[in-house]
Amino acid sequence: MMRRITTTAGILAAAGVLTLSMATSASAAHGDLRNSTWHIVNPSGCVVVPLEDNRFHVYNSTNEYALAYQTITCTGPVIDVIPPGGRSAEGPIAVLGRAVWVD
Repeated sequence: MMRRITTTAGILAAAGVLTLSMATSASAAHGDLRNSTWHIVNPSGCVVVPLEDNRFHVYNSTNEYALAYQTITCTGPVIDVIPPGGRSAEGPIAVLGRAVWVD
């Protein structure tokens, strides 16, 4: 009987954690990512950034950090961190960047 109560409590705790994590990710970023030719409202996950004049420019007007990647799959090393209200860096990063991840 005690084992059944412990198992049930464990399952309920795991379900509660899963529910909270899903609620957090569903309402993660509010605002938009943009450059002069496009914008995405309330972005989530990996966003491929269209190149503007062969340059990677992203304005992060969300309430979350955006992580810039060299690949369109948002894998590999992070090459820039764009803070809320910030802009992607100039120089080599502007040429290498291809996608951003926003939670």
